[in-house]
Amino acid sequence: MALLTRIKTSLTIPAQRRVAGLLDGAYASIHAGRSLDFADLRAYVPGDDVKDIDWNATARGDEVLVKRYVGDRKHTIMVVVDTGREMAGTAAIAPTRLPGEGAHAWTGTSESVAPVPMVSESVADVAITVAGLLGWLAVGHGDYVSIASMGADGPFLPRPTLRETELERMLVAVQESSTPGSPPARFDELVRTMITATRRRTVMFLVTADVMPGHAALASMRRLAAQHQLVHIAIGELDPGAAARAGRELRDVDSGLGLPSFVGHDDVLAREFARQAERRHAERARALEQIGVPHAEISPDDVVITQVLSVLERMRHVSTR
Repeated sequence: MALLTRIKTSLTIPAQRRVAGLLDGAYASIHAGRSLDFADLRAYVPGDDVKDIDWNATARGDEVLVKRYVGDRKHTIMVVVDTGREMAGTAAIAPTRLPGEGAHAWTGTSESVAPVPMVSESVADVAITVAGLLGWLAVGHGDYVSIASMGADGPFLPRPTLRETELERMLVAVQESSTPGSPPARFDELVRTMITATRRRTVMFLVTADVMPGHAALASMRRLAAQHQLVHIAIGELDPGAAARAGRELRDVDSGLGLPSFVGHDDVLAREFARQAERRHAERARALEQIGVPHAEISPDDVVITQVLSVLERMRHVSTR
């Protein structure tokens, strides 16, 4: 389980402490009630259903005994990832430390004694971290989890599970559907499919790149928000100027064209990129607020896991008001 293991090991000690209490007290997963899971026996009282009488146990004793069951009230967490070749784009570039190098090499200060290698993290890598953390937290809390995505043959809608091995399989599906050779993203079709994917009310997270949903997608999201507790999470995109200044060669995922080197030294382009990004974020926030969908933006330049935990904490505070 390489992907899920990577996510677990990324949790720092402070983050683990936050995880431990994040879902405590928000709701109880198991309650007494009717289901197929036997709990124990108790004495019959007037009003009990005669179908619950355990005749074999009653025959061995001197009182009428009825069966009690564990009522299955687990929540279902659905993470819907907008996969496609666009997700193969670079989300962040960060320095990494080689084995044997000191901490000064990690920070990239003037004390470095060796060139600091740069590693690229794709949008899909960040999405997998987000989806994997949400799924792992839910499984640890005893809830069902499903991670839906768009594969080459259409929507991939795995059955909700309580098992980490199945969670890993879902994360691999996201990874395999987010390569440069994958078909383009089909978010409209994916969210439209989710309307009829399950009748059970779920906590649903829509994880996308830093894009503005179209009118069709917003209409589907409005319907989903009426059916489920819906949250939209957008992953911020890479500033191409910053990548050029870092000496990285970038190519467009669709066309394969390279980014001109002068982009990293053009202040006008840098300001325009920031202005366009700010406007897109504002338009998306306004559109999502109009249809009643809570939203969050994940910056790949910061610690992703900490940002996801902050999103969950905000959800908990809202639900307990």
